[in-house]
Amino acid sequence: MTNKAGGTTSHLFHYNYTIAMSYLYNTLPDAFEEQLETEHLVLRPYAEGDEQEFMRLIQENTAALSPAFTGRVARVRALEDARIQLAQLRSDWDNRKQFDFGVWLRESNTYIGDITLKNIDRSVPKAEAALYFTSWSEMLDLAQEAFKAVLHFAFEDVKLNKVYMRCTHYNNVCSQLAENCGFVKEGVLRSDFKGADSEELLDLRYYGMTRDDYEQATQLKERDSQTAV
Repeated sequence: MTNKAGGTTSHLFHYNYTIAMSYLYNTLPDAFEEQLETEHLVLRPYAEGDEQEFMRLIQENTAALSPAFTGRVARVRALEDARIQLAQLRSDWDNRKQFDFGVWLRESNTYIGDITLKNIDRSVPKAEAALYFTSWSEMLDLAQEAFKAVLHFAFEDVKLNKVYMRCTHYNNVCSQLAENCGFVKEGVLRSDFKGADSEELLDLRYYGMTRDDYEQATQLKERDSQTAV
């Protein structure tokens, strides 16, 4: 098929698609500080040598990772699977498809969890946050510390305008974490999610944090700090 200019429609589509993808790619900043440090934690992209701990945490927390991370659980059955998964996560980071942080304790260098900014919509721009930690009930404070560092990265470095989370209706820990970090519950999406290993349709709580929410919380924290001094 040809267009009125004499070119083929397929070539024109490919040309326009390439321009569009180039524009979307370039809506994000050129470079980021990859390693984040907090009082108790170090967060960074995965690297060669992390595969053993990455696989161990998944295998020891399989039940807790269902249903949101059943796909990752299914892909990581052996050490070579973990190497392949981490290589893909590194590629996704370099191509700005998603930003996946492993989380380690600073003092002991113990790997304790994972936080991802994924499903990036560059037209807004916005991203979905997803995370898991070992021993959630014991790690909630540290998970909150890590998540706030990633939110700072999302709004200050990546320049997102919104971060959102989706939690299954019975995942009270995730909901508590979202609310503790300043997210607003925006609604419940009914029968909106089905895990990889189940036919059950699950309701999802939808939480969002806009740039205005983030900036207001940051200003409030700064005022409280100045008052304390």
